[in-house]
Amino acid sequence: MKNETIQKKRVEVSVGIIENDKNEILVCRRNKKGDHLFGLLEFPGGKVEKGETIVDCLIRELYEEVDINLPSSSSSSSSSFSSNDDSTSFSLIKLIEIVEFEYKDIICNIHFFKVNLQNNTTQQISPKPKEGQPMFWIKKNEIDYLQFPESNKNVIELLNQNKI
Repeated sequence: MKNETIQKKRVEVSVGIIENDKNEILVCRRNKKGDHLFGLLEFPGGKVEKGETIVDCLIRELYEEVDINLPSSSSSSSSSFSSNDDSTSFSLIKLIEIVEFEYKDIICNIHFFKVNLQNNTTQQISPKPKEGQPMFWIKKNEIDYLQFPESNKNVIELLNQNKI
């Protein structure tokens, strides 16, 4: 019998670690039963589509998942944006971490970005879950007590050490 190696599919993923002006991080809970990693918490993001940069993927996913509307970008991994009324500015900072993680059937290259929400008015910035997922803000020092996928371990440690 031949010893065959099955080549796993590689998937590029962009993830946003969104921090508000209260030093809280936005997290979502995977809530589709039968879904990969059901019940765990995650940072908003998703798979890079064909012809899309990792930054453009992040911008699209943040809009689709949590209704944060950032303008299209260049292919740069570091950008700053302002809303039309200049009340809110978003700073997309360089990649914090790239994690290669092997699941049973795929290999994911996860690109973690830091997104700071800076509000120049007294109005509260309120991302909204657009896919029905539970979503909430947590203090950085509480993140270690929550259940995230194993692939997020390095980033969680960086958050705990206040290096992000």
